[in-house]
Amino acid sequence: MKRKGTADAGTKKRGNFLHQSLFMPKGLPDGAELAYFVKGQKFIQKLIEGYKQGSGIVCGCCERELSPSQFEAHAGMADRRQPYRHVRTSNGLTLHDIALSLSNGERITTDIGGDMCSICGDSGDLLFCHECCQAFHPACLNLGHLPEGDWHCANCADENGLGRKAVLGKSSRIARPIVIRLTRVVKAPEFEIGGCAICREYDFSSTTFDDRTIIFCDQCEKEFHVGCLRDSGQCDLKEVPKDKWFCCDDCKRIYGALQSSVSNGVQIIPTSFSNVIRRRHLEKGLFIDEATDCVQWCILSGKSHYPEDLPLLSSAAAIFHECFDPIVAKSGCDLIPAMVYGRSISGQEFGGMYCVVLIVRSVVVSAGLLRIFGREIAELPMVATTREHQGKGYFQALFACIERFLSSLNVESLMLPAAEEALSIWTEKFGFTKMKEQQLMNYQKQLQVTVFKGTSVLVKKVQQIPNNSVNLPDNFPSE
Repeated sequence: MKRKGTADAGTKKRGNFLHQSLFMPKGLPDGAELAYFVKGQKFIQKLIEGYKQGSGIVCGCCERELSPSQFEAHAGMADRRQPYRHVRTSNGLTLHDIALSLSNGERITTDIGGDMCSICGDSGDLLFCHECCQAFHPACLNLGHLPEGDWHCANCADENGLGRKAVLGKSSRIARPIVIRLTRVVKAPEFEIGGCAICREYDFSSTTFDDRTIIFCDQCEKEFHVGCLRDSGQCDLKEVPKDKWFCCDDCKRIYGALQSSVSNGVQIIPTSFSNVIRRRHLEKGLFIDEATDCVQWCILSGKSHYPEDLPLLSSAAAIFHECFDPIVAKSGCDLIPAMVYGRSISGQEFGGMYCVVLIVRSVVVSAGLLRIFGREIAELPMVATTREHQGKGYFQALFACIERFLSSLNVESLMLPAAEEALSIWTEKFGFTKMKEQQLMNYQKQLQVTVFKGTSVLVKKVQQIPNNSVNLPDNFPSE
């Protein structure tokens, strides 16, 4: 009896360690859809839903983060004490099944390939990587024909040492990954958004042009009734504009400046920004050459379709995939390419997004997404530096370029969503503060602002920068 008890205790201990792997790096990704199931006589019943977040499960009914045992108790099944055998993912696997697969060397990937090429951002006949599920046009990869068998993109082939054969489609011995669907991480407002910016009403005419026809500003993306525009004295439209339409001179000026910056292409960053990069290299004992003084930046638009911009946009998307957890819509489509290329997908509108990149030796080392909602406010929903180049001052230089550009347009404020671990960096080093709930609510009612679950929205006044200078924090930690 004693020996049996010892064996049971050892089994339980191994099981606990096994299950801990689900909440460790390379375990179950944040946002993975989960639900607690019980078996009935004729069918399996779902009791509650949620999603994995950090070291717990966020309940779908109360938005509280719970441990697996607490999640089981919340489902009314505390007596079972087997949460890992009753909590299942969207593909039907239990948490115990996934933990066993991870212990056997299998890996988890997410259903984020979507219907957009990761290089050009367009849809069509796509080739999907066997490992990461990213999608590509064969023509964008210069493939003359569709490969046979399991195909791996260049990045996954390099990571796994598969070589050229795997890239061209020869079968590999790597186990097929566990595909997990993620829940929506773009936080939806708890109230109706949109409506006429003047009367705040939501009705509109969809078949005829009349006073209730809705017009969108092509820069700030606010909605207006044609009749409200006339009654307020802003303009008297007789038909839907054939070209771009702007609600004010500021929006027209900002749009023109953005298009001009996109067409101007790559520019050398100011000397003061290069000095920050040089100082970082010196502090870390890194080699400095002429490339440190020739760092470039540019603003890109996926809608411009400039051939020379496509590799830069693709590199920016790769940086965001490297540095951030998957950002997906309810449909399972990846939102990162849509944001980078300024597309609409799964009810999310990113048409006003621009991509800002920092380039060293023709390589994109840092990237950010920028959307300007007129003169009052702009947003920076994502900004990141590739891991290979973190801590070298590139992040600071990119942010300085963005703030300098906003200052030149007289944009008043910049907002961004920040994860808990990054709050002190943004607030203490860059002067951001938490945005008041009422202010955020007002913006969300009028604008397509981007807010992610588990983040706080920060805001700061844009520096009015004289003589193209900017105050950069000297003690900014490694990105």
